[in-house]
Formats: sequence, structure tokens, C-alpha cells
Amino acid sequence: MKDVKFAITDIETTGNGIKGNRITEICVIVVQDGKVIDEYSSLVNPSQAIPLYIESLTGINDEMVSSAPQFSEIAEEIEKITKDCVFVAHNVNFDYNIVKAEFANIGRDFKRKRICTVRLTKKLIPGLFSYSLGNICTSINIPHIDRHRAKGDCDATVTLFQRCMSLDPEFETINQLLNQKTAASYLPPNFKSSDFEKLPTTTGVYFFKDKDGRPLYIGKAKNIKSRIKSHFQERSNRKYKLMQETYSIDYELTGNELLALLRESELILKYYPKYNKAQKKVSKPYTLTSYHNQKGIEQFALHKNKIAPVSWIKFYTREEAIKFLEYLCVEFELCPKYCGLQAGVKVCDHYKISTCSGVCSNEISIDEYNSRVEKAVEFIGRYEDSCLLVEKGRNKNEKSFVYLNKGRYAGFGYIDSSEELRHPEDFRNYLIPSKTSSYADRIVNRYLNTKKNLTKIPLSTMEVSEEIETETWFG
Repeated sequence: MKDVKFAITDIETTGNGIKGNRITEICVIVVQDGKVIDEYSSLVNPSQAIPLYIESLTGINDEMVSSAPQFSEIAEEIEKITKDCVFVAHNVNFDYNIVKAEFANIGRDFKRKRICTVRLTKKLIPGLFSYSLGNICTSINIPHIDRHRAKGDCDATVTLFQRCMSLDPEFETINQLLNQKTAASYLPPNFKSSDFEKLPTTTGVYFFKDKDGRPLYIGKAKNIKSRIKSHFQERSNRKYKLMQETYSIDYELTGNELLALLRESELILKYYPKYNKAQKKVSKPYTLTSYHNQKGIEQFALHKNKIAPVSWIKFYTREEAIKFLEYLCVEFELCPKYCGLQAGVKVCDHYKISTCSGVCSNEISIDEYNSRVEKAVEFIGRYEDSCLLVEKGRNKNEKSFVYLNKGRYAGFGYIDSSEELRHPEDFRNYLIPSKTSSYADRIVNRYLNTKKNLTKIPLSTMEVSEEIETETWFG
């Protein structure tokens, strides 16, 4: 390892995370066998305005870079000085990806092995209060002159790297960081690789947390570890900022996707994490109502914005509502014309439904037709009765349930897979009550409308110990 060259690099930029960020200053100092053997530094014209807050931080303004070379003019020099070197920087993924992007902008590749001095210092000098460059230098007495300028920060990083090399004479830690083949090479600078390896590969909810343990971002996944790894590898500005603030990742196993969706929605509304996009206000649902028309026929209709005196069931997309009405027509031999599926026709001629009992063509009496509607309404009432939706648990010896109170999400729980729920009070011993919301309503509604072989236990018939495999109107 004494022959290996390390190109310690620092850049100043126009800000804005990673994408669209341009270099305003760069410094590269090459170290071999602990000694400086080469150096290059230059201001860089970013071909865009430098924001005022960046100027205040670095002291670099538009006038200073107006006569500086553009990156394309110094690319050959950067390529040459870093060739056959390990790219080293404090929070290396930031500097490396910006330099790589600058090369990509001029149609060239840039690929180097890399080491992060944040990670290196954490391993060799554990227990520091903070691992920002300024705080490390203060903690271990490294001179740090001209902060937030490429040369000043690069000089300090060189001294820090030399200190680390002296603490790692056999290059065991440096070799370990160089030869990582897992997602650890993409980890946030403040997150332990050992914690990543402990993440589960099962379904649940996960939390990116800041140094005080507050949730920064909450998500759900079928495979938590795989999904978190994909976050690490994303290159958006938003994800970059999230990674910089992440100190720990927690999780909650759910065993199935339905509960993961419900818990994610509930926890986002509870904590409002700064990196979750604000949950958009769910549009007003379609409400299925019925009324007696002028002929005395009980007619179904969909309303979105009106308050109706009778409300049977709600849908969050028109497609779901239409599908349900089509099912009612077929199952109870109702007329598409009087179910809101056709308009402007004297006699129904629906392209899909041919089961109309004939009220529109006077083949049956209005009273007989209305009795069919009555049966459909009874079915709707049962459809939204309080029930349990049974799903997989967090392991093979467990099953989960979601409690719907009159069709609305009200909680969840887990029970042993061998246990039977015979009486209404049985499930309450395991119930974790939860707050409902329009998001939860939509999740449950979509689940009911798309899940095949749904296991649903109506609470009104729970004294019958068998689980009921319900009929599903979605086909």
C-alpha cells in the first residue's frame, strides 16, 4: 500500500445538492507513502450565477470566476493528476459525484476507487462528538485555515488523512473501505455499515432518523433492506440531503403489504417527516346514493360534491364505482339505465350487461324491480359491515388482522396462526387501535376491490368459528 497514490480532493460548488450543481473551485493534493507529491488548484467558471448564500459561505463570487477556466479547460489536468490514484474526500460521494458529473457534461467518463475520510475517521478515531471536517480538526488539533475554500479544506483533509494513516500502519481499515462490495460503499456518512447489515429483508415500514432520533423520512417496502439500499444509490438532490442528515434507520415489521401501507400512511400523518412529500389531499370520494325517480323507480346515482340524504357506499375512483355498479346490475338483475351506467336511452342497451330484468321496457313491475334494489342495498350494507381482514403475519407462526369498523380502518393486530377467533370480544385482546384517515380509507377500499381470495370475517357472524372466504364482486 506504500506505493498507492491518494488524490485528496475538495471542491466548492454553486450549491443545489448534486444534480445541476457546478464546481466553482477545486483542489487536488496527491499523497503517497504519507507524503505530498503533487498538487493542483484552480477557481472554475461554472457558467451560471453563484447564489448569494454560497457567496456568503465561501467568499467566491461571480466576478472572481468570470475570468477563471471552465471545467472543460481543466478536465485534462484533473484526469492526469488523479490517474491511478484513489479518490479521497471528506464525504466522498458528494465530491466524487460532482466531479464525475462535470466529466459527463463534456462527454467523458471518470471512474476512480474512493475512500471517505468521514468513514475512515469514525473507524480509527471513534467517539467524537461530530465528524464534520471543522469539528474533527478542532477535536484533534488539526490546523484548518481558510475554511470553505477548496485549498483550505483540502489541506486540512490531507492532514487528517495522514493522521489516519499513522493509526492504520498495516492499512487494514483503508483496505477494508477500498474493497467493500456491498451497499456500504453508498451508505450515508453518519450511518454505520454494521447497522445496514442487520436490516431485515421482509415487509414493513422503515424510518430514516436524524441525530436526535426524529423521523426524517418514512417509507414502506416488501423487502426493507433492498429498498433502503436503493435509497442510498439514488442521486437526486433531495435524497442527497436526506442521506447527509441520516444517523440511524429504524423499522417496524408488518408481515404483509396492506398493513405496511396503512402503517406508513398513519405514521406520516403522525410525524410529518420533512423529507416525505406532503400527502396530497385526497379528492372527494364518489358516493353511491339512491332515490325514487318520477316513475317511482328506486334509482342509483353517483355524487362527488353533493350532499345526498341517502349514502350507501364511497369510492375513491370512478373506475371502482363503475365496476361495483356493473356487479350489482349482473348480480341482482338491475337496469344499467337506472344504475347510472347509461343516460339518454329509453331502453338499456349496455355493451357489457345483458341481465336487465326489464323494468326499462315494462317487462316487470316497478314494485318487483324495487325489491331487487332492496336486496342490492342489503348486500351493500353487509359489504361495509364491521369485519376483520386476515392476512399473513410477521412469521410463519402468526397471522395478522385489520379491523374495519363499519367499513373504516380502526386498528390491527397479530395472533398465533393456530388460534381461532370465535367471539367478537376475542380479537379485541390483540387489537392495536389506530386512527383512520381518508388515506387509510382509500388503501382499504383499493384492497377490497382488487384482492382476490380475500379472507374476511364479518364480526356479526364471528361466533361461527370458520373463516369465510368472501365472494368478490371484482371478478
